[in-house]
Amino acid sequence: MQKDFRELTAVERQLIGNEHAHLEQFLWELHEACCEFDSLKECHGCDKEKFASCQGRLISFEYVFIDFVIRHFENEEKIMSEICYTQDAKEFFHLHVQEHEKLLLEMESLMHKLSVESEQGFTAGAIRELYYRVAELFGKHAATFDNLLMNHPESVKK
Repeated sequence: MQKDFRELTAVERQLIGNEHAHLEQFLWELHEACCEFDSLKECHGCDKEKFASCQGRLISFEYVFIDFVIRHFENEEKIMSEICYTQDAKEFFHLHVQEHEKLLLEMESLMHKLSVESEQGFTAGAIRELYYRVAELFGKHAATFDNLLMNHPESVKK
């Protein structure tokens, strides 16, 4: 049986794996930034300095995270474009690229919404929502696309 993709090289696998781990680390750092994350409270118990720090970290996270995600998607797409053998693989690749575009639009929309919420004093809630939504979006993406590519490329079919 013909494979749809060639196997990832060790370097390609490590690059994608490291980037996925870095995305998880970003999320964990966002989680840890908010002292009220697990209590489900808002920022009312925090002093002005802590509140300002969290607002700044949320804004910084958004910019750094989206820049990293864009670079990660570019790396993944470059690798995928080089390993496709069949029409099925090429179609899977195009679906993957479309999903990247959709994810970026959703992230930008979510970040705008949460920046407004943070400016209104709901920074802890914004951090929690960003954390959970990003984890959900990227978890679904990984299950649908990345895990197949990383673990079982020969099983990728339409």
